[in-house]
Amino acid sequence: MTLGELTLAPVTPLSEAGADSGYVMTVDAQGRPTALGRLDDAEAGLPPAVLLPAPMTLSQLCTGGALDLLALNPYGALVQDRGRTLGVLERHTVSAYLVTLSARGTLRNDTPSPLDAVLAGTYATPVARVVCHCGRLTTLTAYDPDFPPVCPGPGPGPGPGPQDASHPLAIRAE
Repeated sequence: MTLGELTLAPVTPLSEAGADSGYVMTVDAQGRPTALGRLDDAEAGLPPAVLLPAPMTLSQLCTGGALDLLALNPYGALVQDRGRTLGVLERHTVSAYLVTLSARGTLRNDTPSPLDAVLAGTYATPVARVVCHCGRLTTLTAYDPDFPPVCPGPGPGPGPGPQDASHPLAIRAE
């Protein structure tokens, strides 16, 4: 079963959220999600949005590198199909599936198969969109909290400035 076929929790853009809204997301100028959380948490800042492609299966999510991205958001991830947000894959859904995989012994240590190199259907890479404390929006395809990626810095701007302003990525709540 693909993520797009699962029962997903509804999500509302923060700008359109009402008092009874559950999950809310912030979007950038192009309408792409940047953060996901609950309306109650909006004032303190929302955690980064993790974006998963709808054609991905739960098995692919839980046995691949995309699982590490879920550490960036305590609520779950946004499932997207061709740039359209379908809803929130909640963390408890992933946790329940991980328990079944663990019981079967199929977590990231399956025996390799010749078909492992064949991608079925449309392929899209799961990503997380995070904003660094310097203000730069970065897209991550992998994340390890013990070894944060390097942020290239605020980017070139008008006037003089340091040529290399790179620093460890420090995630800012949106």
